[in-house]
Amino acid sequence: MAILRNVTELFNLPSLRVEQPRKVIATRNQYDYFDPQGTKVASALETSERTKLTAVRAALPGSVLAGARTLLLRDAAEKPLLIIEKHASNRYTRIRRPNLDAQGDAMFEGEVVGTIQAARTTRHYTLTDAEEKTIGKATGDLGLKKFAVTDADDRHVAQVDKKWAGLRAELFTHADRYTIDFVANRIDERLRPLILTLPVVLDLTLHESKDIL
Repeated sequence: MAILRNVTELFNLPSLRVEQPRKVIATRNQYDYFDPQGTKVASALETSERTKLTAVRAALPGSVLAGARTLLLRDAAEKPLLIIEKHASNRYTRIRRPNLDAQGDAMFEGEVVGTIQAARTTRHYTLTDAEEKTIGKATGDLGLKKFAVTDADDRHVAQVDKKWAGLRAELFTHADRYTIDFVANRIDERLRPLILTLPVVLDLTLHESKDIL
């Protein structure tokens, strides 16, 4: 594993691959982040565990269970970087920085860095700053697999795509695979943590079940 010196170093990577471990039934969502060389640099893990029955229901084709989820993104040295709070509505996710001076639940009450909100449909997402001012948008294709991220000036700054994980993984495991590519030389720094967590939000909202369309 590569040890990152700080969260900014992770944000400044030109591309990332995001993968879920290949488990038939996952009672706790996990997303591993890899740099362009294939080295694991971070991991987002759900803070609470579901029952196996709930996990089975979530994996059924066409079934994306609404429900609040909290995941903690850590670097390879286990240092907390970001908190992903998906609300039960499936349409609103808040991103925070952890309060590293606190312990226990208080760590999850750190400053808000932004939100990811489903707009008209689950193809369209609004990205906001801490004051919920729009700083970008993510727009998906009809298959909900390719999402272009644009900034407040409507410039294409990043691309988040869901990739084919292989027939066995798609049919029999909980694993999904995504790529993040930063395609602009200049990006609003407030957007970076939102782009970094967008694959997790999209997966929990759209692809937790095992559709292979």
